[in-house]
Amino acid sequence: MRLALLALACSDYAVYEPPVVPPAEPPGEVPDDFGAAPDWDDCASGYLGLYYNLPISHPELEPEPGAAPPELAALDWWDGGYLSFERYEGSLDFGAGWWPVDEGLAGDPDYFAGRWTAWLRAWSDGEIALSLGAASDAWVLLDGEVVAAITASADFAPETVPIELDAGQYPLEIRYAQRIAGSSGFRFRALEGDISICYPEFGAD
Repeated sequence: MRLALLALACSDYAVYEPPVVPPAEPPGEVPDDFGAAPDWDDCASGYLGLYYNLPISHPELEPEPGAAPPELAALDWWDGGYLSFERYEGSLDFGAGWWPVDEGLAGDPDYFAGRWTAWLRAWSDGEIALSLGAASDAWVLLDGEVVAAITASADFAPETVPIELDAGQYPLEIRYAQRIAGSSGFRFRALEGDISICYPEFGAD
């Protein structure tokens, strides 16, 4: 929070007003999974989570160490044909040894993917800090732009990611792919910054 500063010199003084924070822009058209931006005065903190079961025959499992990062737009790990279930998630701090998808298919529970959507509002300009950790692959996207990524990691070792952000509201998307058997873990948390993350609003069908 920025406060007005009062400078005193004998009987003279001056008041410096804090900068005006611009209102958030209307959300406009966004993909269905993002819904609409929430009522920021009364919104549920959390994410819409979709979970996918990757078949053991998928050609992109068990990547070679040091392999080049895959092109996110070309990946099919979050296609509807692999969808297992969806649910509300109040937190994405799942830690190590996390196996949410097991349908009894060959290779379960080793190979799966997750996709979470929400809305993030920055109440003022400045730097925020996120914690991101994944024992495989993960991406964080704000307004469709990748702002953090982990590729083909065999260890769950969360790192702090600083991001400069202008005041406003942004569709938030986090993607995860568990492609390495026997080692799982995921964490996404907001550590610092004047921000709120809320579940998207969906109208009646």
